[in-house]
Amino acid sequence: MKLTEYFSKKAIVSQLKASDKKGAIKELVQVVKDVYNPSKFQVNDIADDVIKREKLGSTGLGKGVAVPHAKVVELKKVIGAFGRSTDGIDFDAVDGEPVHLIFLILSPIGGTDLHLEALRKIMQAIKRPNFCKFLNSAKGIKDIEDIFVEYEEEVKV
Repeated sequence: MKLTEYFSKKAIVSQLKASDKKGAIKELVQVVKDVYNPSKFQVNDIADDVIKREKLGSTGLGKGVAVPHAKVVELKKVIGAFGRSTDGIDFDAVDGEPVHLIFLILSPIGGTDLHLEALRKIMQAIKRPNFCKFLNSAKGIKDIEDIFVEYEEEVKV
């Protein structure tokens, strides 16, 4: 799958309203519900699952990026939302720095391979020169989507 399949244009938030980790996760989970409308999907329950996962170890990878994730019974495929915070959010990142780019991934319970593939795709993207820099300086949703598309074309996903 491509980044644009995990993070459709409608699942991109160019400026998160939340100012803390829990709020950002809940905001992005709500976006997933609004965009993909999975049946029996309870925003608070899913957000709690993601936060429980965070307690095992922060998904704040450093350099301003976090990839919170969880497995969800109701899902049949990997879905997600991308959010950006220009102010930054304390995500207990490994480098202690605030997080500006959040890639939320939700996967089906039995979909370990799909889950790992999604995480791998995101890791490859954030390691590309200037990828995160361009996302941080994007003017809005269209620019963010264009950066995802350009990355896919560059690596011929």
